Amino acid sequence: MAGIYCPEWIFNISVARTAYEFIISDLPIKAYAKKYSKGLSSQYAEIPHEEIETAAEQILRFLVEINAEKSDELLNNYVFFTLKFDHPGSKRKLKGLLGTAFDKEKNKSYSEKNAVKSFRAYVFGLRSGVSEKADPGWDIINEEGIDILNKIISVEADIVDGVW
Repeated sequence: MAGIYCPEWIFNISVARTAYEFIISDLPIKAYAKKYSKGLSSQYAEIPHEEIETAAEQILRFLVEINAEKSDELLNNYVFFTLKFDHPGSKRKLKGLLGTAFDKEKNKSYSEKNAVKSFRAYVFGLRSGVSEKADPGWDIINEEGIDILNKIISVEADIVDGVW
């Protein structure tokens, strides 16, 4: 039986991008959460925007707790790390012999709690020097071979989604 669920790493990137876009733009966080929810739900089993929104809000609270400077850079570095690595020292293989890292999964492995936990672990890993960070100026939109993500990221969030 084929899977229907979004891979955890894609969900985590969507949560981080929701927080990132909220920081650098003017719309409510709900507008960005709905953007990613719609995009992911068109490829995988439905992901309610509340799951993405709640996780993104928890990440933003964590950034406030640790008095993070340049939160947008930290979120962008996390997106880079999550895209490029499974965990510190282990590169992510986007294309394999029998499939890709974008293939649907049989079981739901992502959650709000796991997304926040992954981000927190990244931040602590960065502070201790084990997590990789992006080169200055890196942007996920310039990455090749991630069409599913780039299609979602390139969509503009709708202000109406932020209200309703």
